[in-house]
Amino acid sequence: MVNRDRHEITIEILKKASDGKKKTEIMRDVGLSYLQAKHYLNELVREGLLVPDHKHNFRTTKKGMEFLEKCAKCPLFKWDLERTSFSRTR
Repeated sequence: MVNRDRHEITIEILKKASDGKKKTEIMRDVGLSYLQAKHYLNELVREGLLVPDHKHNFRTTKKGMEFLEKCAKCPLFKWDLERTSFSRTR
């Protein structure tokens, strides 16, 4: 498995939570430990990128979706994705 930086993990979480997911689903889908998930989810909620609902699902906010759109436009992020896909093929 390729090491991911915090930006890649954040983006994966926001994408997975766009339609609402429980903490354990996010942990499994993104490949995080309980402590990692707790840290990232708390931080993203604090920053207003995620919001928990009354059923303990996490959903990406409008601000979180705007963040994802900006990341998709960033040429540096695209270069990093090309680099990781190249290293996986080798």
